[in-house]
Amino acid sequence: MSTVSLAELDTVALLNRIDKKYVLNEQQLLQIIPVIQLHYKVLSIDGHRIFTYENNYFDTPNLQFYYDHHNGYTNRMKVRSRRYKETNTSFFEIKKKENVDRTAKTRERVSQLVQTIDDNTKAMVQCFSRKSLVDLELKLNNNFNRITFVNHAQTERMTLDFNIQFSDEYTQKNFSNFYVLEIKQSKSNGRSVITETLKKNNVREQSFSKYIFGVIALKDHVRKNNFLPLIKKINKL
Repeated sequence: MSTVSLAELDTVALLNRIDKKYVLNEQQLLQIIPVIQLHYKVLSIDGHRIFTYENNYFDTPNLQFYYDHHNGYTNRMKVRSRRYKETNTSFFEIKKKENVDRTAKTRERVSQLVQTIDDNTKAMVQCFSRKSLVDLELKLNNNFNRITFVNHAQTERMTLDFNIQFSDEYTQKNFSNFYVLEIKQSKSNGRSVITETLKKNNVREQSFSKYIFGVIALKDHVRKNNFLPLIKKINKL
């Protein structure tokens, strides 16, 4: 399979983008691999094609970000720190959902994975949010493997995540029964070869957030009624 360098991939950064996500089982993934091999290049860094990501997710004490998502608010946020293991680089990131399908992201390079919110990271959150937020605290850790692809026209990025793990101070959960495929475009493109292939194989677009799923997996006390269809689907995979 053709490869793409990190420098080439950065030209398709798509920090302001439209995301489409799909949750697949192994059989569904095998059905689309020939299309991926033909129409996409895979990210390769120093011979690595599979990369390990570590995330720390932050929320308010009463899980405001989680419940904003649960309650269907159009404008909502996620705050995290991310470390890329193979390159040993870390960032503090804020993702903001601005309408039904558009996501904006800002991030700042940090020396290591952020464990607590300091004055600098707090100021970043306040600048990016119109809401008055109380102090944010670490809610969960998330690790997973990722393969990244870009189409030959360099207009679309795609990531495949698997071996997804969550932990907090009390519990650890591992999920190896499903894959999360995310397609990132600067604007909607109904003729994307991969979305057409997924549609032909009866794989439907599915909202999925690692932070939300991690909260559901680790914290029994949270309300989750609006996420029951997702839970049911993943349990069937």
